[in-house]
Formats: sequence, C-alpha cells, structure tokens
Amino acid sequence: MYDERVIEKIRGIWKTFDLSLGIPEIDKQHLWLIGILADLEDKLESGTRSALETTFTNALSKTLDYASEHFALEEKLLESIGYTKLGQHRLQHMRFLTALKNRVRKNFEGNFEQAVMELLKNLKKWLFRHILSEDRQYVDLADINITQEISSSLNEQLRTSPHAKEIENLYAAVVYSAKQTVSKEFNVIGEDNLKLISDLWYRYKLKTGIAIVDIQHLWLLQLLVKTDKLYKQKLKQEIGSEYLSLELKKAIQETIEYIREHFSTEEAIMHNFRYIGERNHQKQHENFNILINDMIERSEKEELESLAILIQDLKDWLVSHIAIEDKKLFYFFRSRLPEVNEYVRNLNREGKIHIWKEAVMIYKLLVEYEDITREKTPV
Repeated sequence: MYDERVIEKIRGIWKTFDLSLGIPEIDKQHLWLIGILADLEDKLESGTRSALETTFTNALSKTLDYASEHFALEEKLLESIGYTKLGQHRLQHMRFLTALKNRVRKNFEGNFEQAVMELLKNLKKWLFRHILSEDRQYVDLADINITQEISSSLNEQLRTSPHAKEIENLYAAVVYSAKQTVSKEFNVIGEDNLKLISDLWYRYKLKTGIAIVDIQHLWLLQLLVKTDKLYKQKLKQEIGSEYLSLELKKAIQETIEYIREHFSTEEAIMHNFRYIGERNHQKQHENFNILINDMIERSEKEELESLAILIQDLKDWLVSHIAIEDKKLFYFFRSRLPEVNEYVRNLNREGKIHIWKEAVMIYKLLVEYEDITREKTPV
C-alpha cells in the first residue's frame, strides 16, 4: 500500500478534478492509474538516482497491466451498453498501449530520470485528456443501461486481477476513509482554483512545451481565476458599492505586474536566442499594454461593470495569444530546450526573474515533473 503522503496526493487529484464517473468498477481502475502516477512522482522526488531504473521498470510494468486490464473491462462495458463511439474509444486505447510498448523497447542509455519524466508526461496527458474528456461522454448512457448483471460481470472481472487487493484498498482509502486530507499543493492553490485552471489549460490546449513559458502561463491563469472570483464575490456582497475591495485591487495589480514580468521573460529569451519573430511578438505585447492601462484606469475609477468586461477581455486575449503566438516559440526553440532551461536557471539565480514555488507546483501537477528551478546534478 502507498505511503500516506501519496494517498493524500491521489485523493487531492481525485477530488479536485472530479474524476469519479459514478461507475465504481471504472472508478477503481482510474484510481489505480492515479496511484501509479502519484507513487512514481513521489519516488522520483524522494528516491535515489541509482534506484530510478527499478522505479521506472516497475511503474511501466504496472502501467501496462493497468492498460490491458482496464481497456478490456471498459470496452466490455461500452459494448454491453451499446455505446456508438466504441470504435473510436478502442482506437485511443490502442494508441496509448502502443506508446507504452514503445517505451519498453526504447533505449534510454542509462538516463532513467528522463525515462521516468517521459512516462509521467504520458500518464498525465492520458489522465487529463482522455479520462476527463472522452470517458465522460459515455456516463449518461451507462447510468441508464447498466444492469445488475453487467455490474456483476465487471466486478467478477476485477476480482481476477493480480492487483485486485491493491485496487480495492486504494479505492477504500481515497473514497471511504474517514480521513479526507489532501496534500499541500491542493490547499495552497485551492481545489476549486486548480479545477478552473485545469479546465482552461486543457480546453484551449495552452501547453507550449517551453517549461518557463508554461509555468508563467499557468500562474497567469491562477491570477486571472483569483481576480475573477474576487470580482464575483464583490458583486454578490456589495452591489451598488462605490469602492472596489482592497483585495480585488490588490489582485488586479498583482495580475498586471506578473503579465509584465512574463512579457519581459519571453522577450529576454527571444532576444538571447535570436528568435526570428521577436519584433512582431514584442509588438503584440506592446499592444496588450494598452488593455492593461485601461484596466488600471477602470480599477482606480471603481467602474465595476466595465472592469468585469475588461477581465474577460484580458482572459480572452491571453488565451488566444498563448494558443497561437506563443506556440510558435516552441517550433523555433524545440531543438534547444535544454539551453533555454539553463538560460532560465541563470536568470533565476541572478534574481532577474522570480519563479513562484506555487507556480512550479501547478506545473508539476498538470503538465510534467521537471523542475527548472532546480540546479542540475551530475549523474
């Protein structure tokens, strides 16, 4: 069974992202996958580098077991309830299995830290894209059509798994335990905020693949979510008030300052590596500053309704800019990402940028494990 700190992380992921489908047989196996993921991260963070080969091999073996057992059970369920998209669903399963089997054959040349991080990235992508999106599409049909006979058949199949005891114990610890504490990252950021950030991140496919850019984008989303929630609370509590709350003004100022810091970081990277679209990208940042100045002015004038529109404009602009323009950066930098990460470490070391540890927490949770604030250690 997992350590309590791992259970708390599993519980945090499960509750925060509302991953239960309400079908216990499926939920148990989904929790099993989250357990593999959370335990792998924990071992990467707290274990020794010499043990990484064993860590990777065990996690990959378990993931292959999960995939073969879960896909067989889920496809049996979907066939039983007459799910019309079963063919598409099965194809996604086959692609995931193929990717896992390719990892078995891949030669990592002794770099098992990289192997673990790549596996984590695959698991998170599957968790947040497939389970949160694709699997939810059959829930309503299952609610109507699952019979006692179907449920009994699925349970019988679950009981034949070599991992049956582990799966049942984990489900009980996460779902039924009287102790429902979650790990610190969920409390620091807030479970509701993380869910909203995740929804925006995956709905608009905002990942650029450049670690510092993604970390700062996630923190910007966090600030926007926080500002929007404060505005709505203010509106409910003090309609007709002539003054904005100090908390809301502070959140607006914090968001604006961080946007400018983010633009400065992007521009420093573009300039240092001679990005061919530097001037055009910089010009878009300059145009966006007009919107920021408008936001400052409305905040000072306490124009609550106008500010609401501006907050939405701000979010829309950032999402569209990230989804289109910032993704172009990746195609230019993709062969030089280690150099970019080292350049960012130097900026951080020299105090020219500040990377919030909470921002790194969100990045590790939603995107991938690598911590670019950590100094590289020799193998």
